[in-house]
Amino acid sequence: MLRHLLVFSLLVLSLDTYSQVIEEIFDNGQVKQTGLVKNGNKSGKWVFYYPDGTLEAIEHYISGELNGKATYYDFTGNLIGEEIWVKGNLEDSAFYYYSSGVTEKKGVYKNGQYNGKWMFFHPNGVLKKILFYEYGAPNGKWKYYSKNGVLLQEGQYLNGKEEGEWKFYTEKGRLQYLGSYKGGKRTGTWYIVNRRGKKKPLDYSDWDE
Repeated sequence: MLRHLLVFSLLVLSLDTYSQVIEEIFDNGQVKQTGLVKNGNKSGKWVFYYPDGTLEAIEHYISGELNGKATYYDFTGNLIGEEIWVKGNLEDSAFYYYSSGVTEKKGVYKNGQYNGKWMFFHPNGVLKKILFYEYGAPNGKWKYYSKNGVLLQEGQYLNGKEEGEWKFYTEKGRLQYLGSYKGGKRTGTWYIVNRRGKKKPLDYSDWDE
């Protein structure tokens, strides 16, 4: 149980600031986190560790708020995330990785929310999906691929809901279904498409929504 932490601090006094270099320790003697506190708030570079001493994260702070580059690591020390923070909000480009080092997803944040184009990848590095965001909600084109790189779905979102024509393909890339959405609900005539490309109306009334 890691219920008790020892805290060591080095006091640095000046006329207008009160600073402490903080080092928190797990019960097993390993360092949990270390960094500077100014006037009661985290400041500058902070380093965090797992109980076995493996690096967990490196973050930067100004007046207690995350500000600057942050990097995150898994239990074995592999880099799994890189982010930029501005005054406590996620901003700009971010990258996330599988433990293998392969990119899991990448994109841009604005005011702490997904914004613009985000790309997601399968563990083998093949593109999994592309989706556009606005204010954190899907808004724009969507494409989804199999782990072999075959396009399985394509369509678009509007304010977080499916909108307009969508197409669905088999694992071999053959068009199988197509139809339209309005406000996230299926609308109009949907079709199933045979191997020769002939469309047949499809009853979707009992499909799961």
